[in-house]
Amino acid sequence: MITLYGVALSPYYNKVKIALIEKGVNFREQPAAPAQTPEVLALSPMGKIPYVDINGHALAESGAILEWLEDAYPTAALLPPTPNGRAHARELALLLEHYVLTPAKPLFDHVLFGSALGEAERERAGGAIESGIAAVMRRARLTPWLSGAEFSHADISAAALLPSVSLACRRTLQRDPVQAVPELAAYLKALAQRSSVARTWQERDVAVAAFQDARQGG
Repeated sequence: MITLYGVALSPYYNKVKIALIEKGVNFREQPAAPAQTPEVLALSPMGKIPYVDINGHALAESGAILEWLEDAYPTAALLPPTPNGRAHARELALLLEHYVLTPAKPLFDHVLFGSALGEAERERAGGAIESGIAAVMRRARLTPWLSGAEFSHADISAAALLPSVSLACRRTLQRDPVQAVPELAAYLKALAQRSSVARTWQERDVAVAAFQDARQGG
């Protein structure tokens, strides 16, 4: 049994969750927040989420968890069969995470936690996100999936982070760099038809609504 620790507010948590569902792995979810307690640090060395317990073996970092899943469950492959194809899928996943999700963090923090967000920081984040999306589109194939014919780690990263980035941009920038790219807008509709993605998105929306209700009530 695999236990997935974290919360559905995190795109990285949702990335691992989609992969687990795609692999058909028996897992359970355990709510957990980032923490620096000895108990959490024993499972996640930086105290971050997500992390997993695999029958007593702790593993952190979403990329490492996906690679473990690929090794442990190779028949339900989430990487293309060729070295070049696998590298391409990994490259796209990294482009999305480093150059689209990372610059969006100030926007997320403002939307979810009410963190301060100055106009200069807002516009800097928006420009960086647009630059990151442009980089992704230079590599994307969309035939029909991001790296080609196979649903892969690239699509899992896209499914986990693009809707959240889209929402954060609409609420803070009054524009949406994701939906502004017609190919990405159509691609997200295709992602929504995949059962692993639909389930994760639905459960993420419930978690976000509950979190916001709790904040307003507090």
